[in-house]
Amino acid sequence: MSLSFSQNTRRRVTYGAVIVGVAALLAGCSGSSPAPADSGATTAAGSPSASSNSAGAAAPAVAGGAATIGLPAGGIDHLEPTLWYMATSWEVAFATCTPMLTFPDEAANPGAQVVGGIADLPVMSDGGKTYTFTLRPGIKFSNGNAITAEDVKYTWLRMLSPELASPGAGFFSNIVGASDFNAGKAKTVPGISTSGNSITFKLDKPIGSFLYRMTMPFACPVPTGTPMSAVEDGSILGSGPYIVQSYTPNQQMVLVKNPYYNADALGARGKLDTITIQIGVDANAAGLQIRAGQMATYMDRLASADASTALQDPTLKGQVFVGTLPSTTYLWLNNSVAPFDNPKVRQAINYAIDRDSLLRVWGGPSQGSVTDQVLPPTMSGWQKADIYPSKGDVAKAKELLQASGVTLPITATLRVRNDAAGYVNLAEAVQAQLAEVGINVKIESAPDSVNQGFITVPANKIPMGISTWTQDYPDPDDFFGPLLDGNRITPTSNNNYASFNSSSANTQIEAMDAVTGPDRSTQWNAIDQQVMTEDAPWAPLINPNLVSLVAKGTCGYVFHPVYALDLTTLGMCG
Repeated sequence: MSLSFSQNTRRRVTYGAVIVGVAALLAGCSGSSPAPADSGATTAAGSPSASSNSAGAAAPAVAGGAATIGLPAGGIDHLEPTLWYMATSWEVAFATCTPMLTFPDEAANPGAQVVGGIADLPVMSDGGKTYTFTLRPGIKFSNGNAITAEDVKYTWLRMLSPELASPGAGFFSNIVGASDFNAGKAKTVPGISTSGNSITFKLDKPIGSFLYRMTMPFACPVPTGTPMSAVEDGSILGSGPYIVQSYTPNQQMVLVKNPYYNADALGARGKLDTITIQIGVDANAAGLQIRAGQMATYMDRLASADASTALQDPTLKGQVFVGTLPSTTYLWLNNSVAPFDNPKVRQAINYAIDRDSLLRVWGGPSQGSVTDQVLPPTMSGWQKADIYPSKGDVAKAKELLQASGVTLPITATLRVRNDAAGYVNLAEAVQAQLAEVGINVKIESAPDSVNQGFITVPANKIPMGISTWTQDYPDPDDFFGPLLDGNRITPTSNNNYASFNSSSANTQIEAMDAVTGPDRSTQWNAIDQQVMTEDAPWAPLINPNLVSLVAKGTCGYVFHPVYALDLTTLGMCG
């Protein structure tokens, strides 16, 4: 999902004290929420402050007041809802937009349950292919006009339109007629219809994660007649508890209370009267400003050294929080480029990599844990697989390379972002490790916005790169669908950087659309292990953590399992 925190290429984080395993499992029954998996809070190893996270800044905030929150440069990609896709942008979305369905303002499992947004939970019929939503009464845009079913239909047509080329369109291609409309082959979408205050979506097949997809803020409601072109000033964001009062790109955004937000219908949300998001705050400076009380908190990773120091500082008791992000940082290998089209070469790379050393380069255990799986440990039903040794096995890697028939040495280019901490260091460590087995890597680094222009176009044939994917919603198909389904490879804006296109894997991924209940997580985990054992399209590296520091006098800190920092609960201490 995904662009995200300065460390993520797509969206999201989870947290709390330390949150482990916070994903919900889609039940697939009419009018009911997905049932969440069990999750628990633990303390960070050696962290005196983590054990106190139930107090301090996590205490409920009182209403009123103003606060400044820091954000690194480039932390907002868009304010146009059909286009925003970074984790920090979606934190703003959670405060300024109420989609069809949403999540509660709670940490851990309660926050991962789908609830009604501008509409009640739908009535499902036709074997899971038809969903009928009824809008809640009294909901309005920020100008005071009622939000109608026709506005919602227009919102969806706008999001699916070829003019805006929304990255969200692919999540809804199974709405009858949506693909033809998105391709410019049709003038309407017959699978979306309205009647009074109800709106119905007809799918061409059951989709097990459809309720989750309806929470995504790509379809943040906008008034009928909103231009079929990007509106980037925030003026069309009018269905959440906050609105954008002003926005200067790469400098500052000011959020204020939405005067027409209907708390009775949508739930009481929003403690602060004004939130100023200061854009361009460097991670190395953020901790100092928070300690000095100049900022309430930071919407991204602190510098790893500062984070480690904060975790050990007893004077910051109750102000430091650590959580496992629903993310995977991975070395993708382009399966359409020789010699990475050879599975033995890809397996060899997985054996050659010393993930324990890479975690030290990343910042140590406080900053994450090693992984050799696609899915993060926050996902429902996740089980550790231990497919490849965390310390690597150079002898096994050399054995596989010899069996591959590929001539050594191999020379390849690796692309990595240089505008976020840790990535170039990871690339350099991978470069050194692969050199030991006869793979010579040339690193090309650039800001993420530049990298995306190359790696999202399959025709560029980029051999390898390091990226992070963070969930759009807590279901495994949000990893396997965008990242590993060969049927979803697109000429541009392609998220399957590895160009992985296995007919067997494609069939399994497609078959999972109809699976619901407990079997869903069990089967997804089996697919994860099979793909990484047999095909190894990537070398997964790290599941990142987020260490958050909150200023004294600031309360209401909630690390939401889907949206990370919940701006609506943050406020002043009583």
